Amino acid sequence: MGYVPKRKLYRLQFEDPELEGLEVCMRGLNTGEFLDLQGMRGVAEEDEAATQNMFQMMADAIVSWNVTEEDGTAVPASLAGIRQQDMPFNLLIIDAWQTAMAGVPAPLESDSPSGGPSLEGSIPMEPLSESLAS
Repeated sequence: MGYVPKRKLYRLQFEDPELEGLEVCMRGLNTGEFLDLQGMRGVAEEDEAATQNMFQMMADAIVSWNVTEEDGTAVPASLAGIRQQDMPFNLLIIDAWQTAMAGVPAPLESDSPSGGPSLEGSIPMEPLSESLAS
């Protein structure tokens, strides 16, 4: 029997402070789907079909989110729920999803050890004196 790779789930992270508290979990895409998504993203502003396909792909991959209406009613994690949101909000989710799938590492924590000073900084850089033998 062969090996069946498991699809990864991504808990998205957002840098925008306005999105603090937003929790989104998405399924990963296979390589072909990921490349398709990138291609759609490049033409979505000019191509309505690409935009619809991109949001359908998002809807198919979304596992859960904690988005609610102002009255506290949960917004479904579906194409209908995605269509209720502002376009920039959905694009931020797609950006975070693509970043997570691409495996771009997060920056090191600020308290990460620096490893000490470089030795290059201690090498004298003054011109050498002329040889007395010449």
